[in-house]
Amino acid sequence: MAEVLTKPSRRIRNMVAKELRLIVKDKVALLLIFLLPAALIGMLWWVTDMSDMGGIGLGGGSSGGGSSGDNETSMFGSGIVIGVIDQDTTRTYDGEDLSENFTAYLEMAADVIMYNSTEEAFDDLYEKIIQGYIVIPDGFEANLTINEPTYIEVHIDGTDFLTEATVQGVIQTATILFRAGKLWIRSEVFPGIVIEFAPQGGYLQSVFGGFIVIFSSYLGIAMTSAQSIVGDTPLRRMLLTPTSRLEVVVAKVLGYVIIGFFQSLLLITLWVLAFGLNLNTSFFSLVIIMSLSSLTGSSTGILISAVSGTRLQANQMFLFVLFGTLILSGFFIDVGALDQILPMNQGLNLLVDTAFKGLSLLQVIDRVLALLSFSVFAILAATFVFSRKPTLG
Repeated sequence: MAEVLTKPSRRIRNMVAKELRLIVKDKVALLLIFLLPAALIGMLWWVTDMSDMGGIGLGGGSSGGGSSGDNETSMFGSGIVIGVIDQDTTRTYDGEDLSENFTAYLEMAADVIMYNSTEEAFDDLYEKIIQGYIVIPDGFEANLTINEPTYIEVHIDGTDFLTEATVQGVIQTATILFRAGKLWIRSEVFPGIVIEFAPQGGYLQSVFGGFIVIFSSYLGIAMTSAQSIVGDTPLRRMLLTPTSRLEVVVAKVLGYVIIGFFQSLLLITLWVLAFGLNLNTSFFSLVIIMSLSSLTGSSTGILISAVSGTRLQANQMFLFVLFGTLILSGFFIDVGALDQILPMNQGLNLLVDTAFKGLSLLQVIDRVLALLSFSVFAILAATFVFSRKPTLG
């Protein structure tokens, strides 16, 4: 019995070793897997470094007076939820309470939840119940009454990439309406933006760098593994042996996962060192997450290769997956429930919640299991399709 169980494992081990030898010999594949992602991170480092030298200031954890004026007219009914902590106790204006009046204008542009403490609002921002919260300081009304600049704190989630500009647009809209309602010209409300949950280091480098890391891990491995079955001519002879199609698929997936592990080490190291990031989790946790991303990329590529009849078809199908993944990645537009389903989205969410928010792998185990489930499904689907093929293209 033990010998029967050993034979499949030995065959899989031998096929994994064979796959690794083929990948190592393929210089173009190695270039795409290792050097191309490293070049992307290098270009991001160069662009942000030159921008900092020019005084543009792309990075940073907090800044004052953020603006999003171009989006002001589209904020109403956007579904944004903002918390408000009203700490103003001054009463110097002849009319209505100005902090309450300002809050009323906020309610015209977004849903508002009132909080008694910043701790409660921070917890809800962490849980994504709200997309940001505003602290109206004491002296708000007194300063406005004597035409002195008034500053409010606007706290936004640095990991919620899509809503940052929307939240700032809501604040700008409420501010303009508030001033116009009083016919004030000189009095001004300045929002000071505080970005929460961003690791130490440049904001753009952290956010977009993390996207590049996950993008390279998932699609870089998928791109090369998409040719692994349809382009493997010696596989025809191997299938004349007792080797099963499932063993072939599993061996090829494992081969690319091993390559993806080393790619993960390179990407995480470059990302952290190039931008001087102080991430809120361990390096080991990040490597595990990246390896999971490589697993989903490998199984996706193998499925593409199993479905395709020729290398050209594999290339065309991968391009479709590439553009679809980019559009639906959740980084550029809100994709709703798909953000909890698609593998690259889940990988990016995992990276964000561990590296930025400091969650442990046990706290995000549901997303880890979701990635594993997707990989198992893709492997079984690839095996089913592969078993229906009489010959290889």
